[in-house]
Amino acid sequence: MTVNRDAKAPPTRPADVERKAEIVRVLMEVGNAADAVVAQVLSEFGVPTSVAGTLWALAPGTEPPTMREVAARLRCDPSTVSLAADKLQSMGLLARQPHPADGRKRTLVLTEQGHELWETLRARLHASGLFVGLDAQEQDTLLELLRKMRNLQRP
Repeated sequence: MTVNRDAKAPPTRPADVERKAEIVRVLMEVGNAADAVVAQVLSEFGVPTSVAGTLWALAPGTEPPTMREVAARLRCDPSTVSLAADKLQSMGLLARQPHPADGRKRTLVLTEQGHELWETLRARLHASGLFVGLDAQEQDTLLELLRKMRNLQRP
């Protein structure tokens, strides 16, 4: 039985369903392998894995986000991000700073120690072997496709 939510959409074929399920399975396996590397580095810095999402939202080279923006990216309640930010701030990994355009808002920025953690994460992920077998062009293509998937999921 196929579910056709849009009368104009082509009917769903079993092969399409299976292929998409396999893509998700493989994405989860690769994600689990990446999570293991991240968890190891966070452990070395004494950082709980529960704040990893908030930490990822503070990637160096991106505009410092507000807690509300982080919550939207992570699809969680702002209070969850606030708790994570409190934990990261108490560990000296992030600071809250006034928003450059709206003084009523606060942004989250990495401290020097937060940047050190990020550099360790980058180096360890690079050395992990997650991308063995993919040349630079294939990695660029993979990144482009994953960003496309992500952007289609964002409201």
